[in-house]
Amino acid sequence: MNKTVTINISGIIFHIEEDAYDSLSKYLATIKGYFSKTDGGNEIMSDIEARIAELLQERTNAVKQVVLMVDVDHVKGIMGKPEDFGDSQSKEEDKKEEEQFNTSGEKAKRRLFRNPEEKAIGGVCSGLAAYFDIDIVWVRLAMFLLIFFGGISLWVYIILWIIIPEAKTTADKFAMRGESANINNIVQNFKDEAQDVKNRFRNNDIGNTVRSNVSTLLNGFFNIFGRLIGLFLVFLGCAFLFAYVTSLFGISVADSNSDISNWKAVIFSSSANYAMAVLAFIIVAGVPVFMLLYSGIKLLFKIKYSNRWLNLSMGVVWTIGIILGFCVTVTTVKQFSEESKVKETVELHGVGDTLIVKLSPAMATLKSLNFENADDLDTYFGRNNSGYQFGESNKKLSIIGHADLDVVESTSDSIEMVINYTARGNTKKEANENARTIKYSYTQANNVLIFDQVFSVLEGSKFRAQEVEIKIKLPKGKVIFFDKSVKYLLNGIDNTTNTWDGHMIGRRWEMTDKGLKCIDCEGLDELEEEEFGHHFNNIHTKNITINEDGIKVNGKDAEIKIDENGIKIKTPKEPNEPKEPTEPEEPETKGTKGTKGDKGNKGDK
Repeated sequence: MNKTVTINISGIIFHIEEDAYDSLSKYLATIKGYFSKTDGGNEIMSDIEARIAELLQERTNAVKQVVLMVDVDHVKGIMGKPEDFGDSQSKEEDKKEEEQFNTSGEKAKRRLFRNPEEKAIGGVCSGLAAYFDIDIVWVRLAMFLLIFFGGISLWVYIILWIIIPEAKTTADKFAMRGESANINNIVQNFKDEAQDVKNRFRNNDIGNTVRSNVSTLLNGFFNIFGRLIGLFLVFLGCAFLFAYVTSLFGISVADSNSDISNWKAVIFSSSANYAMAVLAFIIVAGVPVFMLLYSGIKLLFKIKYSNRWLNLSMGVVWTIGIILGFCVTVTTVKQFSEESKVKETVELHGVGDTLIVKLSPAMATLKSLNFENADDLDTYFGRNNSGYQFGESNKKLSIIGHADLDVVESTSDSIEMVINYTARGNTKKEANENARTIKYSYTQANNVLIFDQVFSVLEGSKFRAQEVEIKIKLPKGKVIFFDKSVKYLLNGIDNTTNTWDGHMIGRRWEMTDKGLKCIDCEGLDELEEEEFGHHFNNIHTKNITINEDGIKVNGKDAEIKIDENGIKIKTPKEPNEPKEPTEPEEPETKGTKGTKGDKGNKGDK
């Protein structure tokens, strides 16, 4: 059992054995004796004690809390013996002689750090200068010049600021310059700094003045640059904060077909899942926004205070949010993992040779669901031919969807209609139950088949990608007529002429061996060509004009015209260039007049 003593070195508390304490006390007293009459001796001793405290911290941990004699010997071996340092004092004029008392035995490996002592923004440039052993002015000048190459230095600086650690300890600051943190180097560093101060007052030549002015200018620029980065980060943070708050409370600032709060109510399987999703969103989106604003404000107002515990805690909280969001996502996606279809097959009797397909207004369905925006619904389905809206029944949300219609050849002599009700779920059974919650109506009156405009899902049911697909099986020789009301019900119906769905309405189509064939489509080709090509018949941009007269390109160095008379290229004359005499070109002149005549004929037409 050994007696221990509690000591304070450079503000850090250590528990040390008594014999180790005696040895360390004598060591520090001897060193202090060498610097008692030296200028700046107190500052040198403070640096030496700080370095000794760092070394002792490396030798202790939660299990080994007491400093032993072997630890003190280890510190002495790194820092050097006072006797050797005394010899080096008498020979400090000779550099080579001085180096023999660097008792660390070898030069430390150079490491890259941000230099907090010479920083303008984050200490990146000064850290690079120390690592590559070059003047900091050149590094900052290079960063400044790179701004004019697409602003690359801004992104490079930010990335380096993030990935390069700051030199916080004495050992880090010496390793940044490739030096060992022993007594000799600490003293030499202090002397170099003192000499630099003397040189600033002693050397006032033009070169140093210019260099000082350039350095001051660059420092000022980087100070402004840092504040601009801070302002940019604050602006970016505020923009993200606004988007974050609006999305959090379900406020949509853009055009939206359904309020986001409705989707939240029908997507998640339980209120607990919904609460977890909201919490995950608050954390995952909120932490980066907070840190963005925090960093921007620090840069903008040059706040040097850094709280490592804040950064660490924010990182831990954000990781928890990611894990929570991942769990909610997996749980929710699992609700869509299985698909099931409920098929309804109906044979249509009393149709005759022609089946007429119409669409009934959805007002009855919409009124039953308290859906007041019928016009908006038509516009939405007309634009996308798919999607969902929300109604309300018995104070419960109900989903409104749009059915799809297709026509195929029948293998029998009768007309059949197959309706597939599709939905997803956690299991096949659950998916089947979800498919049976779909409500969709149709009626038949002789040869007229009338479909509802929309389908609805049983009120209170969850959204599970419910769909309604209608397939009419038409025998050969039978005719189907699409009323104009079914324009947005058609879904890529195959036909022999590859006619668009929107152009199939208002016409009769006969089923043949090759598919549906139009039997009253006179003028259909011209209609499609007109709709497809009207965008391209008259194109006019800043430098290009395309119309029935031809193509005209107005370039910087030439003007090109292509028409029925050929290609003409006209180049502008130089201001001082004398005009060359040109011979009359009779045929070309007549051709030009002929062109004008053609335009006149077009007007007559």
